[in-house]
Amino acid sequence: MVDAGWQYFVALPDDEGAAAAIGRLPTDGVRILLRHRSGRPCVAGRLAEGRALVAERGDTRLAVIGHCSATPDELAAAAARIDEVTDLDRLGLAWAGSYHLVASVRGRLRVQGTASGLRRIFHGRLGALTVAADRADVLAAVLDAALDPALLALRTLDALPHPLGDLPPWRGVSAVPPGSYLTLPADGRRPRVTRWWQAPEPVRSLAEGGRLLRRALDDAVRVRADGTEPVSADLSGGMDSTSVALLAARYRPSLTTFTMENDDQADEDVEWARQAAAGLPDLNHIVYSNRELPPFFGGLMGLDGVPDEPSIALLSGPRLRAIRQRAVAHGSRLHLDGLGGDQLLRGHPAYQHDLLRHRPLLAAQRLRVLTQLRRSSLGVEARGLLDGRSYRRWFADRAHGRVRRAPNPLSDWGHFPRLPGWLTPDARDLVARTLREAAAAVEPLAPTRGRHNDLLAIHDAGRLVRQCHQLTETQDFSHTSPFLDDQVIEACLAVRPEERVTPWEFKPLIKAAMADVMPPGVLTRRDKGDGTTLVAEGFEEHRRDLAELWDGSHLAALGLIDPGPLRELFDRPYTDSLHRGAPQSALSCELWARATAPRPAAATHP
Repeated sequence: MVDAGWQYFVALPDDEGAAAAIGRLPTDGVRILLRHRSGRPCVAGRLAEGRALVAERGDTRLAVIGHCSATPDELAAAAARIDEVTDLDRLGLAWAGSYHLVASVRGRLRVQGTASGLRRIFHGRLGALTVAADRADVLAAVLDAALDPALLALRTLDALPHPLGDLPPWRGVSAVPPGSYLTLPADGRRPRVTRWWQAPEPVRSLAEGGRLLRRALDDAVRVRADGTEPVSADLSGGMDSTSVALLAARYRPSLTTFTMENDDQADEDVEWARQAAAGLPDLNHIVYSNRELPPFFGGLMGLDGVPDEPSIALLSGPRLRAIRQRAVAHGSRLHLDGLGGDQLLRGHPAYQHDLLRHRPLLAAQRLRVLTQLRRSSLGVEARGLLDGRSYRRWFADRAHGRVRRAPNPLSDWGHFPRLPGWLTPDARDLVARTLREAAAAVEPLAPTRGRHNDLLAIHDAGRLVRQCHQLTETQDFSHTSPFLDDQVIEACLAVRPEERVTPWEFKPLIKAAMADVMPPGVLTRRDKGDGTTLVAEGFEEHRRDLAELWDGSHLAALGLIDPGPLRELFDRPYTDSLHRGAPQSALSCELWARATAPRPAAATHP
């Protein structure tokens, strides 16, 4: 069922039968945003005011949806230069911001999201026609699609390897991979998915990359802050949100920023935030206690307005909505955050696997430091770095249970989930079969392990942040994350990884980019708070409720899980080793299933 508060759009082929899709959407607030030259609907949906810009020139109809630096004249000029849908390839990075591109060129439809996956596209068949949408659940409602038990069971596991994390949990709903676009001919048949974005070659120095990142991040922030819409920003004390807030304050000197103060004595975030705010006398800097937010794991029962796919973002839903209420109470309609910065700026240690092949002495030097930091064995880490298996071979070995040694996250192609004991035998068979079938055709996101893991982390961040945004978005308010803009990602990935990712310095690239803006004290920071104590306290307060949740489990009614082990696990005191990863994924999936689908009448076998 499509929630009345969601923001979304559908894109339709230039065919008479496509209008049936609009009839399946709720009538409240739905409008036609763009038409084909024939007059038939091209884009329809429900979007906040000012979130879509359209242009019409000759046989071309063009729309950008989201935050985009293009002016109406620039969009019109771009539309006038487009004769084929392939001409849009250059527009994905032409303007600052984060936006969908939709075009109708001589009746042919092109729809694309972003390279990060923060803006997605899904497609499926309605009768003989293919229709697209930016929310998987909206498309599932249009298509009357049923949940896929195998894919739903997959979502109860912890982090999934590429491309399994991209698979929506409905039959007949397909996802366009980040960095690709969907095209449809006028008759709405024969959909085609084509890649438009490739990661840049990492050839720039740290100094060059710092200048590029500064310009890209400043443009990204200006798109949001340089206008009349009331804005606010996180100022957590971390380098990422601090960078965004300081840049936003250049366009809004009286910007309202928020810092949450923890009781944990080891967490110094609020002191760093105050240092950053001290040089901006007009800044409206609000510090509040974490006790003013719902506790972790609190308020989860009966959560509505869930994301379009199962996600651990659900566990933060009540806290995110309390942050929204605080921002709205101070007049904000758009809240900027630093999410995505960690994945871009910290990089993945698997770059040492790449480094060994072209700078072996430097790789050996770093390996010693990394093993000390990770408290791991030099022999184990070295063995992992020498492993030369392809991604398909690595995936297949794990999918078929051919792994003899423990995984090595320093140099592996990624994380491969273990099947937890709470899956039913039927669900285990479904998941194992899905993994084995995927193993036959998987391809990495990049030829080398470091670049593959970087892109995988960016895609995972784009997916998670997107789902966090969906939890708080209304007609009058939204969150936004400039670090996940495509131009910002390009600037970061263009830097040589041995300079961007180093065991000797914390986030050197953002320091190079913000050296003239960030207070000197903040530039020396080498860590960040993690909130583990708050998580443990919230779990302890609510673990009885969480344990009882499994007594009426929807996933158990679907035949996917045995609730007994989960009930017992959630009744134990919290520890990271026991409760992070798959248990939180299973909890999120259960909450999502309860909010999305009516309870099955009786247990069924998938």
